[in-house]
Amino acid sequence: MHRRKFLAVAGASALTSTAGCVGSVLGGSSKTVLDKPEDQPVRSANLPYPAYGQPLPEVSLDAPLADRKISTTDFGDRLVLMTFIYSHCNSICPFLVSTLRQVQTAATQNGYADDVVFLPVTFDPARDDEARLREYADMMHVDLDVGNWHFLRPRDHDHAKAVVEDTFGVTFQKTGATDSSMYMYNHLGLALLANGDGVVERAYTGTDPKAEKMKADVETILDARR
Repeated sequence: MHRRKFLAVAGASALTSTAGCVGSVLGGSSKTVLDKPEDQPVRSANLPYPAYGQPLPEVSLDAPLADRKISTTDFGDRLVLMTFIYSHCNSICPFLVSTLRQVQTAATQNGYADDVVFLPVTFDPARDDEARLREYADMMHVDLDVGNWHFLRPRDHDHAKAVVEDTFGVTFQKTGATDSSMYMYNHLGLALLANGDGVVERAYTGTDPKAEKMKADVETILDARR
């Protein structure tokens, strides 16, 4: 699947101003639990990334901290929370990872850790190797021992482009000292929440994915199937 590409400076609100010109009617799915998002003024099909009512793309990537490959479809009826980051980011990525980590903490404390899986995908495999991702998990206070958090890593830059850009519609672009190890990226801040049927319930963009809102969405979906 090749999606229309969209580039946003991390943390910027460019998505909102751009998306408003695309359409006026939301897409939907009978397989969703949550209501249509009120703040999505366009059809899901007109967005560059998977959004409400659309299937979560199936991809299989290395999970270096687990020493195996993991697919987005490996988890049965568990909810999937995905985001797209690089560990040297000093803007939106720490916010995204922290938000997912707060949901992980709530899941552990409230007894639904086995019902949710967290899949941050790096698009900087050159620097985000196993050692770096383990260090980053510790820095961000991620609990790897729970077993529901897996950093996913494309094998190289071209593979990252194919997965993160072409499949998930998140364009990323190097900035700064691109000929050294000090480069950064401009990229869209995106987190996806998919239900146990593999259907996207929410696509949180920019600094939108507040932890309390994400936790509430997760709990609403889990409560509906009990």
